[in-house]
Amino acid sequence: MDKIIQSKKFKTAAIIAGVILCALLIFALGISVGMHKGRFSCNFGKNYERNFMGQREGMKRQGFMPGPPMELGNKGFRNAHGIAGQIISISDNKIVLKNRDNQENTIAVSDKTLIKSQQSDLKISDLKSGDEIVVMGKPDESGVVNADLIRIFTKVE
Repeated sequence: MDKIIQSKKFKTAAIIAGVILCALLIFALGISVGMHKGRFSCNFGKNYERNFMGQREGMKRQGFMPGPPMELGNKGFRNAHGIAGQIISISDNKIVLKNRDNQENTIAVSDKTLIKSQQSDLKISDLKSGDEIVVMGKPDESGVVNADLIRIFTKVE
């Protein structure tokens, strides 16, 4: 009878230890995920302008890029994260945008593209020439940016 009681106590202790170990592992995993998200947010905030607008004239390559620092300058590279500028023209589902370097960029708008102004959802027909916008999307092989999100800057008057 003592063996059965000892066996039940051992099984109970082993189950409790297993549950505590699983809880600690889940807690550690949550801490790890939180730290990863925090580092990403911090680094994204530090590089906010570069993430959305590309590198500035004369900025040096640094950090995550391999090789020695070198002058990149403005070589006409299109920023894959986003484009900001003023609408020049709108036709069908295409927007021509002029960025602050006076380069023209073509933006393709689809049914899946979100167009926002503050909290409001808009349509491409609500946009007009001269509007200041930011476009988030992916460029295709021809350089046309397939827009996922277009955000209109509101003018403070």
